Amino acid sequence: MLCAPDPVLFWIEAFDHGLHDTKDFRCGSDSQDNFLRRTAKRQQRDGYTRLYVATDAAQAGKPRVCLGFYAINAHAIGVADVPSAAAPRAPRSNLIPGVFLSHLAVDGRQQGKGLGRILLVDAMQQCQRAGQILGVRLMLLDVAGTAGEAERDRLHSFYTSMGFRPLPGRPERLFLSLSSLPPLQSGGLGIRGADAAGSTL
Repeated sequence: MLCAPDPVLFWIEAFDHGLHDTKDFRCGSDSQDNFLRRTAKRQQRDGYTRLYVATDAAQAGKPRVCLGFYAINAHAIGVADVPSAAAPRAPRSNLIPGVFLSHLAVDGRQQGKGLGRILLVDAMQQCQRAGQILGVRLMLLDVAGTAGEAERDRLHSFYTSMGFRPLPGRPERLFLSLSSLPPLQSGGLGIRGADAAGSTL
């Protein structure tokens, strides 16, 4: 899947352990680094998550160095846990189907270039694509920066700038109604440089 400014800077594609080189990935968070290098392959193989990685579009052949990644999985949340406006005419099951963004990180050498924003928008569009074949209403994530309050505040500001809001009584868990997103474009993401500016992810 092509996902970049024009000219193309990054490819975002499904993770392939035999294709993507993750051994030198360092984002500043040990938990994110360890997930990518030690856990992601197993969780994807066992069907618990799906991982997507960004690579340099100019890098041909393999292995291709991982510059950033995100992971998503199916999720459900109780109707009583979200604002009423986020779940109008909720089903009798009292569960709202969604997608959980469990990981998103950018290698330290690529931070500040907008790649985090590009990855997040690609994740949003993957959720929209899922919604074309099964019921998906919300996208959810947890802001749990391990570097302390300043890191959590930075992440919170980043995600809220992209439309996420905190759940009532749970400021660390953010959600986004997929119905609030613009329709998918057939030609791919097509983020341009100005759109990607300002992210430190």
